[in-house]
Amino acid sequence: MSRIYAQMPKKKCHESTEKPNILLVISDQLNWDYISAMGNSYVKTPNIDRLCRTGVRFDRAYAINPVSIPSRVSMFTAARPSKFGVFVPDEIEAEHTNIVPYVREKKIAFHLQQQGYKTYYGGKTHFRFSPKDMGFEIYAGSEEYRGVDCVPKAIAKLKKHAADHSDQPFFMVASLMNPHDICYAHIKDNRFDMEQILERTDGEGWKAKLRVSVLENLKIPEGEPGAGEYKPIDYYLRQAPPLPDNYMPQENEPSIISGIGEEKGMASAFGRYRGQYDETDWLLHRYAYCRFVEDFDRELGLLLDGLEASGMAENTFIIFTSDHGESLGSHQMAGKGFFFDEVCHVPFIISHHSIDGGRVDSVNLICNGLDLIPSVFELAGAGADPTWEGKSIIPLLHDANHKLDRDIIPVEFVSGMGIITHNFYYGIYTSGKANNEQLYDIRKRPLQMENDALDPAYSKVLDDHRHHFKTAHRETLVRYGHPEVFMRYLNDKQ
Repeated sequence: MSRIYAQMPKKKCHESTEKPNILLVISDQLNWDYISAMGNSYVKTPNIDRLCRTGVRFDRAYAINPVSIPSRVSMFTAARPSKFGVFVPDEIEAEHTNIVPYVREKKIAFHLQQQGYKTYYGGKTHFRFSPKDMGFEIYAGSEEYRGVDCVPKAIAKLKKHAADHSDQPFFMVASLMNPHDICYAHIKDNRFDMEQILERTDGEGWKAKLRVSVLENLKIPEGEPGAGEYKPIDYYLRQAPPLPDNYMPQENEPSIISGIGEEKGMASAFGRYRGQYDETDWLLHRYAYCRFVEDFDRELGLLLDGLEASGMAENTFIIFTSDHGESLGSHQMAGKGFFFDEVCHVPFIISHHSIDGGRVDSVNLICNGLDLIPSVFELAGAGADPTWEGKSIIPLLHDANHKLDRDIIPVEFVSGMGIITHNFYYGIYTSGKANNEQLYDIRKRPLQMENDALDPAYSKVLDDHRHHFKTAHRETLVRYGHPEVFMRYLNDKQ
């Protein structure tokens, strides 16, 4: 950070007549607590740490749906993905809104342009429409989501903006890929499976760059035995985070996950690895994930340095989040899409020189899908859309005592819906023959290892959360036609 920037007097954003710039950085598949500033000693994330030092870290932020496409749909529509029929459970037939005409009508970027903003989008899209549909100028295409492509183009666009449009603020999105490359770090027989890695990364363009990312990040570094190669595994095992405390499968797990009594279970599907990985394999998986996190952090650092070099950092709000997390061996699974904390819980940081940096908000429940655009609009001085369900979290930036009027976060997932409250997860699975209703007391450690819906001591909590579920998902249940897969748990509790 430049000394000039560090010594600037702090002024709340609403006290300035100058509209702030807004830089939104989105990672892919980043766990909320894989940040060294949070005390995680297995990753080095000096650039995410920079944002933590100069901003507010929201430790109770969650994705509306822990999969890339629906999560990103929500981020750029401020609506639930189910509204558009995106990742609605197979058992549900529901009317939905056509997404492309919707975003062309709402034109998120256009509303910011009316406030004088230049609007730029670069990198991963994955939301079934184009940034152009929202009114953005695209500086890096949908396959230019790696640091080698997106970040230099973002820096060039920042430099050009400073030169050509210094009298206008900007809203820039930089949507980067890692640590998603963990999905290609295949492991077999206690070794990285180079044959499968090379097979799945074979190709030109983005696949060639994917191969470079995977091979370089997995390579044993210089100064270590086996430097430049992928064995011996002793190096990896010394550096790997230990197995998580909820490594074992959950007791009374939904049968659609376990596969017990089903034709198949999600836990052993491709990319999940339960029953295929042993403890050593999971340690290798966790080591690899840390390296992809650090790869993303390096890209972020280059972008932050480019913003500083442009001379526009002083008046730029930086919003950082991820679309979802990664199971990372919890319950002996990898990937995303489940109603588990490892994949629903996401990082969310807002940084600006006017903020008393280094503060952590561990109280307010944040939905990064529903709350992102309302927050951006408030920063830009654009009017809120009355149809938005989400809330602006900007009032939280300068008042540590401010509380959002919210006690429930809605969550949709590939096989059901749920809610997150301050102390509990409650969800209903639409698929599977057993254990479809789940309640988790998230104050427990290890986390989500038993279904508290079956414990009589939680009967009052269960009844309350059934009611909260009906309230939080009222409109969705109407759109779904109040299907029996949900109502069998809800009908008796009005």
